[in-house]
Amino acid sequence: MTVTLAVSDPDGDPVRVFVAGLPPGALWDEAARTVTFRPDFIQGGQSWPVEVTARSTSHVVTKTFTIEANDSIQPPWPSVTADTVQAGGKQRKVALAQTTDDYLGSPGNTSDVFNANVLVPTAATASNRRPVRIVLHGFGGDAGSDGSADEFHIHPGDPKNTYWWGYATALPGGKATSGPVPPYTLRRVLHLVEWVLANYPGADPERVYVHGGSMGGAGASTLGLLWARHFCYARTSIGQFIPANHRPSRLKQLATLWGTPEAALPLAEGAPSVWEHLDLTRVLLEVPGAREQFISTKHGKDDPTVHFGAVVTRSLLTGRSYYEVVQQEHVGHYAIWDEGGHGSADPLLKGGWWDNGLSFIHDKTTFLRRDLAFPAFSGSSHDRDPGDGGPNGKVAKFSAEKGYAADETKPGDTGWNGQIAGAFNRFLRWDSAGIVDTVDAFTVRLRLAQGDGKAPPEPGYPTYPSLGDRLDGDPPVSVDVTPRRVQAFRLRPGETVAWTYGAAAGTATANERGEVTIPQLPVTKDWTALQLTRSP
Repeated sequence: MTVTLAVSDPDGDPVRVFVAGLPPGALWDEAARTVTFRPDFIQGGQSWPVEVTARSTSHVVTKTFTIEANDSIQPPWPSVTADTVQAGGKQRKVALAQTTDDYLGSPGNTSDVFNANVLVPTAATASNRRPVRIVLHGFGGDAGSDGSADEFHIHPGDPKNTYWWGYATALPGGKATSGPVPPYTLRRVLHLVEWVLANYPGADPERVYVHGGSMGGAGASTLGLLWARHFCYARTSIGQFIPANHRPSRLKQLATLWGTPEAALPLAEGAPSVWEHLDLTRVLLEVPGAREQFISTKHGKDDPTVHFGAVVTRSLLTGRSYYEVVQQEHVGHYAIWDEGGHGSADPLLKGGWWDNGLSFIHDKTTFLRRDLAFPAFSGSSHDRDPGDGGPNGKVAKFSAEKGYAADETKPGDTGWNGQIAGAFNRFLRWDSAGIVDTVDAFTVRLRLAQGDGKAPPEPGYPTYPSLGDRLDGDPPVSVDVTPRRVQAFRLRPGETVAWTYGAAAGTATANERGEVTIPQLPVTKDWTALQLTRSP
């Protein structure tokens, strides 16, 4: 749907128009004065009061209208097959059966039944809401059952190994050689999210996030970026971001579900190839909501399964790698790499070396919510060098299956160029609770982490970073800062804002998408406020 707002000033003065309360996924174009919104099926039946403020030099008028989404797609609700108390009464395990219809499965797979588990923290109430984590398993796995007293856990299943997407409508009776490839599996995941939010008032819709590794990592990235309207965060590890760059054996397996890349089966009739649609470098370049997401990643240079090319090899479609896109497009990201394998820890640094257990959901200072802005960091002077996907000479030949991976148990033998271990945007923190996001101003406080840690395990081997929250280097760390997920301080393309940061000050101009970046701010261990103000 498109709503065009008719606004004029009685004196003929220029008018600025601002909107608040838009549905998740809706877009506001101030120049065209249009709200564009295409609800997805789990938004059906909901309504959103939208506030419009029109302002000229001499007048301010505020009006409201309501957007309602018809509930036209209603897959069958999951059925509860068991409900048990566990963990000493701190959680309940609710086992579910999901029965497909022609929206959740192909015509030949209606009435399929999939198992899922939901772990419910018993302390969660409407006045004491808890985050919701969707946990996507890896290839050959099944719906998990781990839970937490502090979170809801949703464990779907993908026993067909569709990489959390779906499969061709011709299956199972025919072959994946014609017809569209709808996201049947991903729809089932979204339907579980809808069921949990509808049935548990203690589940916080503003703190829903998706987490997965390997196949689950690819699924978490896909779900978190393409359906960013529903999630505050995508936490992924050892996942592929560009399906066409999968190793040959995975391409062969996925071709039985999606068709070959050459066949270019579409997502839907008249749509682009599903292989191109799921290229997450394309998604970050073309889908506005995806660039407003925050994503964390972890990969290993000696991973022989989803090799390190997943993040450093360029897409044939966009000409850029995942690492290049998140940096160049100023996407909120925290990227970690080391010499680990496919889930195994770095043989020297061990697991979790990059911080002292920072959680972007549970941290008291630096946290993410769907209804709260955050600063996206890029181009940090502390960023290490992951390499460009080329060799360093330690592995004789590139393997299409393993890349330049070597022995994951031996330190220092990887064949990928660049530094063995490192991160993008390590040590950078912001004060989420102190963010000011109004029509006229945006303020966020920044600083470096101040915590315990250790020196690099082999000081004489300079490619190793420090451990924990110990800064390996001297402050300040200079970094580009881009406000993301702003709720009120939206800018027009080409609009200029004034900024201050400590004693520094300047102006910055929004790009053609209305995104503004303040370059190379010096972040120290003391809180310093970045403030942006709109010109009168």
